[in-house]
Amino acid sequence: MNREPEEESRIDPKDLMAVERSTTALIGTAISLIVLGFVVEKFELFLHIVAAQLHTDRRAQVPELSHIAFYNYLGIGIVLAGILLAIYTYRYYLRWIRHLQRGEIDTDKAIYFYLSLFVALIGVILLLSMILL
Repeated sequence: MNREPEEESRIDPKDLMAVERSTTALIGTAISLIVLGFVVEKFELFLHIVAAQLHTDRRAQVPELSHIAFYNYLGIGIVLAGILLAIYTYRYYLRWIRHLQRGEIDTDKAIYFYLSLFVALIGVILLLSMILL
C-alpha cells in the first residue's frame, strides 16, 4: 500500500495513534473472545473426562451429562463472534483512516454497544447454565 506523502501529512499523528490504539484494543478483544470460546468448548472435554473417571469408580454417582453439547455450541458461537470482530476491526481501521484523511470526525458507537451486549449475553448464558444445568 503506497500512499502519497500529502495523504499521510493530512493525518495528525496523535489522531492516527489514537485510531491504532482503538484498533489494537478491538483486536485484543477479538483474541480474548476466541480464547474464551475455546475454553468454554473444551469444558465439554473436561466433563467427559470427569464422567469417565466417575464411571470407573463404582461408589460414585454419575450425574446425567446431557447438557455437555450446550458448551460445545456456546464455545463455537463465541469463537465465531471473535473471528467476526477481528474481521470488522480491519474495516473499522480503514474507515477511520479515510475519515482522518478527509479531516472528518465520526464515531462508531454501535460496535461498543454490540460488544457490551454480546459479552453481557455470554455472561447471562453462562450464569444460567451454572444455575439450571
